[in-house]
Amino acid sequence: MDRRTLFFLTLGKYGGYLAVLWVVVSFSGMVMQTSLVPFFFVFAIDSIRTYYLDEKFRVLCIPSLYLQLILALVFIFLDGSPVGAILLIILSAESIITYSRPYGDYIFLSSLIGFPLVSAASLYWRSSFNWNSMASVFINCLFLFFAYAVSYMARRQLDEKERAEDALEQLDRSRSDLEKAYHKLIEVSKEREQLAADQERTRMARELHDTLAHTLTAVVVSLEAGKKLMSKNPEKALAEISKSQEQARRGLEEVRNTVKTLRSGDLETMDLSAAIKSLARDYEGSGILIEYEHDDTLKLNSNLETNLYRIIQESITNSVRHGQANMITVKLNESEEGLLLEIEDNGKGCSEVVEGYGLRGIRERASELGGRVVFQNSSKGGFLVSLRLKEILE
Repeated sequence: MDRRTLFFLTLGKYGGYLAVLWVVVSFSGMVMQTSLVPFFFVFAIDSIRTYYLDEKFRVLCIPSLYLQLILALVFIFLDGSPVGAILLIILSAESIITYSRPYGDYIFLSSLIGFPLVSAASLYWRSSFNWNSMASVFINCLFLFFAYAVSYMARRQLDEKERAEDALEQLDRSRSDLEKAYHKLIEVSKEREQLAADQERTRMARELHDTLAHTLTAVVVSLEAGKKLMSKNPEKALAEISKSQEQARRGLEEVRNTVKTLRSGDLETMDLSAAIKSLARDYEGSGILIEYEHDDTLKLNSNLETNLYRIIQESITNSVRHGQANMITVKLNESEEGLLLEIEDNGKGCSEVVEGYGLRGIRERASELGGRVVFQNSSKGGFLVSLRLKEILE
């Protein structure tokens, strides 16, 4: 209840009390002014409830309403005039507007029944009972009905207003929550964009690393072979140099193609088997033999072929650069457990596997494919890269 409504209700209530007091003092004799005692008790209980019980002991408010009703009926009996109906009207209106149903309805019904009965008893006690006097009592009962109807409508409007205010508050809270969620969404979106950009940069770096590492390793191996053959067999040395030039050109083209599509240039014109055999030819003449064993019935999609090619390419590069191997075996087959890729060399192996950029790139590719990769020394003394995929992506 807002302050303005409360002010007018309070003004009307205490105005009614003053009206009753003025009537009693002005038109009653000194003997009948004993009715002022219950009147003042009515006033005291109302004030205590309004300014104390509502805040401190709200559980006592309803009993105080019934006590005030009893005191008002006592006043009506002692006063003997219909003016006591004003007290019942004030009490009924307050109980309906201020407190939840059905307490206001009970107070109204009690007032409606008690007022004519107590008034009739008071008139009979004074030996002045007649139907003319009772007519004014029944008229006051009509005022009680009218006060109930007005109070009920006022309570309905107050409830509607409170519900509207609650709805507006909820709307404001919802709008605030939506604004917070929107700003949070913007922040998350920016974070995801940054993460996607970082992932793309990582993928680009991995592709370029795999391409350049293989190309430069093959060029270095060919040039070293040509350097050794220069004095013994100049023609073969020249062939190795020419091959290294071709490898460098192919590497440059591979980098350009990687930047454009992130797919191996060899895989654009040939299948995975032929592309791996092309990798093996890069090391011909340098004393490094690469064998490739695979299942001819395998059908792989382009994304899987590209990732497998890069893994094989990086593994061969590591075997030549770090393992100093001269025999590398690549096996790609399908088993009951899925697709199995193994790259094994006869190099020097390692006492402890330290994942640099190349091995980390292999593990990331395996993770993207939903597979598991293992780096370990082979039983033959070299190094083994083993990748297992649960499903073949067709």
